[in-house]
Amino acid sequence: MKILGIDPGSHRLGYAILEQGKKNTRPLILEYGVLEVKANTPSPENLLILKNGLSRLIQKFEPELASIEKLFFHKNAKTAVNVYEARGVVLLQLHEAGIKILQPTVSQIKKGITGKGTASKKDLKSALEFILGEKLENIDDSWDAIAAAFVGLSMDR
Repeated sequence: MKILGIDPGSHRLGYAILEQGKKNTRPLILEYGVLEVKANTPSPENLLILKNGLSRLIQKFEPELASIEKLFFHKNAKTAVNVYEARGVVLLQLHEAGIKILQPTVSQIKKGITGKGTASKKDLKSALEFILGEKLENIDDSWDAIAAAFVGLSMDR
């Protein structure tokens, strides 16, 4: 089974594609990274760029499942609105592709990976590297996406 993990953002969307083989084996990371749009790109164009990038990933890997981080209230309302817009585009794209969508919270993801719902980014990365048996590049939005995918696999059982 292939799962697409997503850490939504208004101009940076972390993604990870994991494949789960037989039970009791570690998931294999097929690809991870960030879809990034220039910060001053107008919202409609920005959303289209993210949508097209996500569409390419879906076509390339054909995931059966997606796990997208559920957002909580942000202190900056303008930032929250932009992130929710991007998240809406992602949800629509996944739904149109017929992909089952899971929406774990940030604390569920952190707890699922580290055992602690308030873990730091550094702790999350260290735990992921241990679980997956490989060193990860320093792209923190992609770590969140890998973690979302990994937790999504356990939620779907």
